[in-house]
Amino acid sequence: MELIDYTNKWVTGEIHEGWAMVAGGVLLLVFAFLAWRLGSSESARAIIIPLIVAAAIVIGTGTSMVVSNRNRIKQFEEQYQESPQKFLESEKARVDKFMKIYPQTIIVAAVMMAISICVFAFCAKPWLRASALTLILVALAALAIDFFSKERGLIYQHELNSIQIECLQ
Repeated sequence: MELIDYTNKWVTGEIHEGWAMVAGGVLLLVFAFLAWRLGSSESARAIIIPLIVAAAIVIGTGTSMVVSNRNRIKQFEEQYQESPQKFLESEKARVDKFMKIYPQTIIVAAVMMAISICVFAFCAKPWLRASALTLILVALAALAIDFFSKERGLIYQHELNSIQIECLQ
């Protein structure tokens, strides 16, 4: 397998991740719609806006991932055709940079969940509890997405490192 094949495999995974986020956002919109149509309690009414806001953010992020990674495929192929070695070095640097983000995501999601759980547990206002519940859902979704993304990133990073060894021999 050539370097560009590994790269395309990684980018395809990023595109699928983006579509998963879009699907999750649509699901949040469905929940908001159901709360609007079927909910009669104050809590059901309070969760509509937080779900719509979260859905918009998740759908926007997922759509951005799909579009940007589709554009990357062409850019990566052009860069690879110009100089496979330069492309390898730039990819190694880029992957090293984004791999450092994963621990930060875990910390941010954990803090967001801890604060949201406290708000949910200790606040009586339905709109605060609904917002906290929505933030917990978003944090869990971010952890789930990053769980799979990090694994694919580690595989891609390993493939990049093994290609360098092959190039030197």
